[in-house]
Amino acid sequence: VPSSSSSPSPKLYWLDEYGASQCIKYGCHGYGSNFMLSILDRGFHKDMEMDEALELMKNCFDQLKGRYVINNPQKACVKILDENGCRILHL
Repeated sequence: VPSSSSSPSPKLYWLDEYGASQCIKYGCHGYGSNFMLSILDRGFHKDMEMDEALELMKNCFDQLKGRYVINNPQKACVKILDENGCRILHL
Protein backbone atom coordinates (compact mmCIF):
# COMPACT_ATOMS: atom_id res chain seq x y z
CA VAL A 1 0.00 0.00 0.00
CA PRO A 2 1.60 3.29 -1.04
CA SER A 3 2.26 5.76 1.74
CA SER A 4 1.75 9.50 1.47
CA SER A 5 5.03 10.21 3.31
CA SER A 6 8.52 9.77 1.88
CA SER A 7 9.26 6.79 4.15
CA PRO A 8 6.64 4.03 4.20
CA SER A 9 5.37 2.82 7.56
CA PRO A 10 4.75 -0.84 8.36
CA LYS A 11 1.18 -2.13 8.14
CA LEU A 12 -0.59 -5.21 9.45
CA TYR A 13 -3.57 -6.74 7.65
CA TRP A 14 -6.17 -9.28 8.71
CA LEU A 15 -7.28 -11.62 5.93
CA ASP A 16 -10.45 -13.59 6.62
CA GLU A 17 -11.58 -16.91 5.15
CA TYR A 18 -13.46 -15.11 2.36
CA GLY A 19 -10.43 -13.13 1.17
CA ALA A 20 -11.47 -9.76 2.62
CA SER A 21 -8.61 -7.80 4.15
CA GLN A 22 -8.67 -5.11 6.81
CA CYS A 23 -5.83 -2.95 8.12
CA ILE A 24 -5.47 -3.48 11.89
CA LYS A 25 -3.29 -1.96 14.64
CA TYR A 26 -2.44 -5.27 16.36
CA GLY A 27 -3.47 -8.88 16.16
CA CYS A 28 -3.52 -12.20 17.95
CA HIS A 29 -4.90 -15.61 17.05
CA GLY A 30 -6.30 -18.70 18.68
CA TYR A 31 -8.08 -19.40 21.94
CA GLY A 32 -5.75 -17.15 23.94
CA SER A 33 -6.74 -14.13 21.85
CA ASN A 34 -9.83 -13.69 24.04
CA PHE A 35 -7.54 -12.73 26.93
CA MET A 36 -4.96 -10.84 24.92
CA LEU A 37 -7.26 -8.56 22.92
CA SER A 38 -8.55 -6.80 26.03
CA ILE A 39 -4.98 -6.15 27.21
CA LEU A 40 -3.99 -4.86 23.77
CA ASP A 41 -7.10 -2.65 23.60
CA ARG A 42 -6.11 -1.03 26.89
CA GLY A 43 -2.34 -0.85 26.48
CA PHE A 44 -1.67 -0.18 22.80
CA HIS A 45 -1.04 3.32 21.49
CA LYS A 46 0.20 4.42 18.08
CA ASP A 47 3.75 5.63 18.76
CA MET A 48 4.96 3.07 21.28
CA GLU A 49 8.65 2.73 22.03
CA MET A 50 10.23 -0.73 21.78
CA ASP A 51 10.44 -1.18 25.56
CA GLU A 52 6.74 -0.23 25.95
CA ALA A 53 5.72 -2.73 23.27
CA LEU A 54 7.80 -5.51 24.85
CA GLU A 55 6.30 -4.77 28.27
CA LEU A 56 2.80 -4.96 26.77
CA MET A 57 3.63 -8.30 25.14
CA LYS A 58 5.09 -9.59 28.41
CA ASN A 59 1.86 -8.59 30.14
CA CYS A 60 -0.15 -10.52 27.53
CA PHE A 61 1.92 -13.68 28.02
CA ASP A 62 1.80 -13.34 31.82
CA GLN A 63 -2.00 -13.19 31.66
CA LEU A 64 -2.07 -16.29 29.48
CA LYS A 65 0.09 -18.16 31.99
CA GLY A 66 -2.31 -17.27 34.79
CA ARG A 67 -5.65 -17.69 33.00
CA TYR A 68 -5.30 -20.19 30.19
CA VAL A 69 -5.85 -23.87 30.87
CA ILE A 70 -2.99 -25.07 28.68
CA ASN A 71 0.26 -23.52 29.85
CA ASN A 72 3.61 -23.64 28.03
CA PRO A 73 6.53 -23.78 30.51
CA GLN A 74 8.93 -22.17 28.02
CA LYS A 75 9.49 -18.43 27.80
CA ALA A 76 7.63 -16.62 25.03
CA CYS A 77 9.66 -16.19 21.83
CA VAL A 78 9.35 -12.76 20.18
CA LYS A 79 10.86 -12.05 16.78
CA ILE A 80 11.71 -8.42 16.10
CA LEU A 81 12.17 -7.08 12.57
CA ASP A 82 13.47 -3.52 12.32
CA GLU A 83 16.09 -1.39 10.59
CA ASN A 84 18.79 -3.40 12.43
CA GLY A 85 17.64 -6.71 10.96
CA CYS A 86 15.99 -9.67 12.66
CA ARG A 87 16.52 -10.78 16.26
CA ILE A 88 14.83 -13.09 18.74
CA LEU A 89 13.97 -12.24 22.35
CA HIS A 90 12.62 -14.54 25.03
CA LEU A 91 10.24 -12.82 27.45
